[in-house]
Amino acid sequence: MTTKASVIQWNSEKAYGFVSADGIRYFLHVSALGPISRSPHTGDSVIIYSVKKTEKGFRVEKGLLEGVPLIPQKKNLQSQKSVNIHSYRPKKSFRNFMFTLCMILAVIFGIKNIIDNIGVSFSSGFSKYTANTSKAQQYTSKDEVAKFICDHGYLPPNYVSKEEGKQLYESKTGKSFRKWNFNPLTTLGVMIGGDSFSNREGLLPQDYYQEADVDYFGENRGTKRLVYSSNCNIYYTSDHYKSFTRLSF
Repeated sequence: MTTKASVIQWNSEKAYGFVSADGIRYFLHVSALGPISRSPHTGDSVIIYSVKKTEKGFRVEKGLLEGVPLIPQKKNLQSQKSVNIHSYRPKKSFRNFMFTLCMILAVIFGIKNIIDNIGVSFSSGFSKYTANTSKAQQYTSKDEVAKFICDHGYLPPNYVSKEEGKQLYESKTGKSFRKWNFNPLTTLGVMIGGDSFSNREGLLPQDYYQEADVDYFGENRGTKRLVYSSNCNIYYTSDHYKSFTRLSF
């Protein structure tokens, strides 16, 4: 079962401190909290998933800094950019080759319209290629999203965290975000996912989990979610965390 503790001391330079729960003092290193977006502060709440007893006392092995989002998406987005760059280069090289070939033909045969005709045709084809590659596949259903997580270990590129979704909403609409009373897919073109799931009720085995929305069909985020950890360990809930079904691939 999980335990909720409070940070009573923290050394930012050495990245460790102590938390307290039910009168017990635990040693906590920042590495036990995952890729958090800021360091803990005194008074913060920490959800403890597992501890280890040592000669010096208790040590937190895995935990969650409550209210502080994780940052798992940036690496994925960088990888996606890298893939797009490499996929573009061969096309660019092929375009240069075709242009050079046209110039040679024009010099040999003295037919200038060859360059004009081939150039227009090739430019049109290249434009279509660029348009197609700029449209990333939208992963939305539980099966395709779960399969992507299982194959890659992270969410598809059309997912953003709750905080990123709020910022995108304000940027696109010019309105202040109040609540999730809209469909992020139809309104913003994204799905929401990647935030930590605390498993407070203990319905799932102890682990570090993240959540992701799936199957948007209504006017809001709905009640269907994937809850996942490492090694293709994925659960599906259709009733907003009241019950879970493990998915297998």
